[in-house]
Amino acid sequence: MSTFLIFLAGVLFLAGILFIKPRAAKNKNWQTVLVWALFVVWYFITWIGISFVYINASVGHVKATSTAIFLFGGISVVLAIILARILGFITMKKKVDQTSQA
Repeated sequence: MSTFLIFLAGVLFLAGILFIKPRAAKNKNWQTVLVWALFVVWYFITWIGISFVYINASVGHVKATSTAIFLFGGISVVLAIILARILGFITMKKKVDQTSQA
């Protein structure tokens, strides 16, 4: 199982680079650096959490496993939403006033 997780980590890191590269190159320089830094931090925290859960689940530490799922999972989801917002996958739609267009 650990060999599979290591292989999956490498494949997902490469996929993330190939997916972000065309979108990050169009932005300003500081925003490109921010996107790559966020990607590396998000990836690092996600896989630390997965390995922490894997190790604790294999030895039977139920409390540590469930705590790690919520802690690392929550941080990973928040960072993923921030990264998606910066890259433009999540957009804020502006409300259009219907009375002013008439």
